[in-house]
Amino acid sequence: MIMETEYTGQSQTNNSSISCPAAFHTLNTGVISCALDEGLTFLWGNTSFFNRIGCSEQEYRRLYHNLKQYYADYPEDFQKISQAALQAETEGSGHVKLTVRLPLMEGSFLWIQLSGSVLEQTGSLVFQSELSDVDVLMAEKEEITRLYQQKRQYFRWIMDTYPGNIYISDMDTYELLYLNHNACETLKKIPAQVLGHKCYEVIQGRNAPCPFCTNDKLREEEDYDWEFDNPVLKKTFIIKNRTINWEGHRARIELSHDMQSTEYKLAKKDQEKNAIIQAIPGGFARVDAHDMRTVLWYGGEFLNLIGYTREEFENELHSQCTYVHPEDIERAAAIMDSSRKNGKKTVAEGRIITRDGTVKILTMTYTYVSAEDSWDGIASFYSAGIDVTRERMEQERQRKALEDAYQASRIANDAKTNFLSAMSHDIRTPMNAIMGMAVIAQSNLANPDKLKDCLSKISTSSRHLLGLINEVLDMSRIESGKINLSSEVVSLPDLMEDVIDICRPMSSQKHHKLFISADHVHHEKVVTDLGRLQQVLVNLLSNAVKYTPDGGTISLRLREMPSIIQGRGQYEFIVTDNGIGMSEDFVQHIFEPFIRAEDSRISKIQGTGLGMTITENIVRMMNGTIEIKTRLGEGSQFIFAVTFEVCEDEELCRGELAGLPVLVVDDDQIVCESASELLKELGMRGDWVQSGSEAVTRIAEARDKGEDYYFVILDWQMPDMDGLDTVRAIRRKLGSDVPIIIISAYDYSEIEEEFLLAGADAFIAKPLFKSRMACTLHKFCRSSTGELTVLTEQTQSFLTGRRILLAEDNELNREIAVELLQMQGLVVETAEDGQQAVEKFRLSGLQEYNCILMDIQMPVMDGYQATEAIRALPRADAKNIPILALTANAFASDLGKAHNAGMNDHIAKPIDLEHLVGILKRWIV
Repeated sequence: MIMETEYTGQSQTNNSSISCPAAFHTLNTGVISCALDEGLTFLWGNTSFFNRIGCSEQEYRRLYHNLKQYYADYPEDFQKISQAALQAETEGSGHVKLTVRLPLMEGSFLWIQLSGSVLEQTGSLVFQSELSDVDVLMAEKEEITRLYQQKRQYFRWIMDTYPGNIYISDMDTYELLYLNHNACETLKKIPAQVLGHKCYEVIQGRNAPCPFCTNDKLREEEDYDWEFDNPVLKKTFIIKNRTINWEGHRARIELSHDMQSTEYKLAKKDQEKNAIIQAIPGGFARVDAHDMRTVLWYGGEFLNLIGYTREEFENELHSQCTYVHPEDIERAAAIMDSSRKNGKKTVAEGRIITRDGTVKILTMTYTYVSAEDSWDGIASFYSAGIDVTRERMEQERQRKALEDAYQASRIANDAKTNFLSAMSHDIRTPMNAIMGMAVIAQSNLANPDKLKDCLSKISTSSRHLLGLINEVLDMSRIESGKINLSSEVVSLPDLMEDVIDICRPMSSQKHHKLFISADHVHHEKVVTDLGRLQQVLVNLLSNAVKYTPDGGTISLRLREMPSIIQGRGQYEFIVTDNGIGMSEDFVQHIFEPFIRAEDSRISKIQGTGLGMTITENIVRMMNGTIEIKTRLGEGSQFIFAVTFEVCEDEELCRGELAGLPVLVVDDDQIVCESASELLKELGMRGDWVQSGSEAVTRIAEARDKGEDYYFVILDWQMPDMDGLDTVRAIRRKLGSDVPIIIISAYDYSEIEEEFLLAGADAFIAKPLFKSRMACTLHKFCRSSTGELTVLTEQTQSFLTGRRILLAEDNELNREIAVELLQMQGLVVETAEDGQQAVEKFRLSGLQEYNCILMDIQMPVMDGYQATEAIRALPRADAKNIPILALTANAFASDLGKAHNAGMNDHIAKPIDLEHLVGILKRWIV
C-alpha cells in the first residue's frame, strides 16, 4: 500500500479530469487510455473495464496512478505491454496486439487479448487499447498443452520400451535427437555419447551424409520400408521410416530390427504375404461377420478399386463397406450369409461406387472364417474383388452391336423382300409390254402404222427396264465399294441441255411449267465425272416430274457461289417443285435403300426406291452435300452443293461486241438480272424489262433517241403478251432492223417455223450461259452482207462407206449391232471372238478398217487381250486405229481397264444408237 499512497495528491486530480468518451461506455469489452510514458499513466477507462476487474472508477483512481502500479504483482506482463507500446510508437506501426493477464481486485487474473493503438491527442501521445476476454481460450490452450505433454511422455515411454531400435535425427542437420534403450545397446553407447552428433557418424561410421540417404523419400502420411546391410554393425536391418515433428525439428524417425530378431522374421513373412497379395489382381478385405458392414482389414488394390485414400476411407466411410452400390448391399449380405451357412466359397458380381461417383462392376469371392478358427477370435468374411467393368462394358457393347446388327439385318431383309416384291412387279410390267407388243407386231406385219406403234412402245418399255436394271446394278456397286468416279472436262451448258432434253418429254406430257436458269456462272467448264453428275441431276429432276401433278411448276437453277480456293468453283444445283411434298418422318429415311413413301397418290408410279440412295452416295463421293426442304402437300426443294476444279474459259469478249446495247425481255426477274450481268461481262450494255408491251415501248423510245438496241433477247412464254405476239409487234412497228433472239426452257422445234415467219432471227435454249450467248451474238456480227444468220443444224451422214470391224461372240447381239451400223451407211465385217478379230486385222490391208468395235467378254481371247495383241502388231496403223469397247460393264473401273488395254473409248450395252453414232463421228471423222 506504500506505492498506492505515494502517488495520491494533485497529479491524481489532474488525471481524473480526463474522462472516457460516452460512446465507449456502450461497449461490452473493456477500453482504457494511458499516457505514453514510463509507467503508462492511467487517463480513463470505460464502464466494462471497471466492471470486469471488480472495482469502481473512483476506487481505481484512488489506488492506482498508472498501469505499472496496477500490474505490480505481474511485472512481466506490464513489461510486455510497455515495450509493445513504445515499439509501436518508435517503428511507426501504431498498433499493438498481444495476450497478457488482467489482474482482478479479488486477487486472481483473467487472460485477455490487448489490441492497442498509439494516438496523438492535444499534443501528447496516448496508448489506447481494447481488452477482450480470452480466458476460456487460454484455459483450453493450457489443457491442450497438458495433454500434448502427457501424450509426448507416453510416446517417449512407448519408444523407450520398443523391442527394436529407434532413433530420431534432424533431417536438415543430421544431428541425433533421440535413441531408445535398444538402439543404445545395439550401438554399445550411452545417449550422452551420441546425442547431438551426426547420425551418419554414429550409425554408419562415415564423415559425410550417406549417398543412399532416404530423406527425400520420406513423408508424414505414410511409411517408407527398406532393408540395409550395415557394414559397421555387421547386421542386416529391416527398416521403417517416416517424417515427424520432434520438439520443433523436422525430423526422421527410424524403427529397425536386425535379422536375428523375431520381429525381423515376422516382418519378412509379412513382406512375402504382401508380395503374394500384390501379385494377385484386385483387392482384398476382411469384413466383420457380426454386422457384415465393417471392414477389419484390407490389402492389395482395395483402396484403388474403391477410389479412396486410407484417410478418406477411415474418416469418411468409417471403415464401412458403404461403397457397395445401394441396390446391391442387401444382396451382398445375403450372399455372405449363404456362404456362412453352407461353408463354401461363394462367387458373385456386384457394383460399387467410387468416391468420384464412378460405378464399377466387380467379381467378388466370399469365404467365411468362424471365431474359433480366426486368429483374433472375430468371425469374419474374407473377400477378394476383381474389376471386370471394362470386360462387362465390352460384352454389353458387343451384345448391343450384335442386336443392332440383327435389327439392321432384319430391317434390310424386310426392305429387300419388299423391294424384290416391288421389283417383281416393276420388271414384269415393261417385260409384259415388250413381249405383248412383240406378239402384236408379228400379227400386224402388213400394217405399218400398227407395227410402228408396237415398236415405239417396245422401245419405251425396254428403256424403262434398262433404267431399273441400271439402278439395281449401281446400288450393288455402291454397297460393295466398287463404284469409282472418273475425271473429265465437263461443259455445264451442255450438261444442263442434256439433262433438260432427258426430262422435258416427261414434263411436257404432264403439262408442267419448266423454268431453267443459270445464275452468276463464271466458269462454264469443270473437271468431274460427267455421267455421275448427270445421273444425280436427272434423278432429282425426274423425281420432281414424277411427283408433281399435271400443270405443276418445276425449276432447275444452277448457281456459282464465290470460292475462296484458287482453281476451284463452288456450285449449287437447285431443283424446286410445287408437287405433293413429303412428310417430316419420311424425309428422315429418304436416302435409305428400298424406301418409298406410303402414299396412295404414288402407288402407280414405277420405281425401285434406290434412286435417292444412289444420288446421296454419288454426292458424298463427290464431297458434296444435299439438302432437302419440303412440306407435305406444298412441294419440295433439293439443294445439291458441290465443289469442282474449274477450267479457265477462253476469252469471249471481242472488240466487235464492246458497248453494243441489248434489251432482255423476260417475266422472270432473276433471268433478266443474270442475262444483263452476262452481257456486261461480254463488254455489252444490257437493259431489261419484264413484259412484251414494255419491250415494244422501250425499243421505240430508243429508236426515237437514235440509240437503237443492237439485239433483243426475248422469252417465248410470258403472261399477257407472249413472245410470238411481241415479235410481231416489234416487226410491225419498227421493221426488221433489230435482230430478235428467242430464249426458252421448252422445246421450240414445233414453233420454230412460226417464230421465223413472224420475224425472229435465232434461238437459244435456257439456261443462258455466257459462251452460248457470245457465240450467237458473234454470228450476227460476222455477217458481212448484213443478212441475219439463222441458227439451224443440218444433219448429214459422215459415216457412209467407212469400214468397221465388229468383234462380238453373241449371235443376236452381233446381228443387232450390224443392222444398226449398216443403217448409218457403214460397211461392217464381223469376228466371233478376240482371236478372230486379231487375225482379220493382221491380214487386212493398211488402214482398211476405220474403226474396231470390241466386245469385252468373249471366248478364246477376251476384248482386253485382243486389243493388246492388235496394238502390239508390227504395222503402222496398229497403234492409231480407234478401238472402242462394246460391253455391258458400264462402270468407271471398266473404263480404266479398257483405257489401260489400249482402247480409245467405251460404249455401254444395250446400244444407244444416237450415242453410238456420236462416238463413231468423234473417232472416225
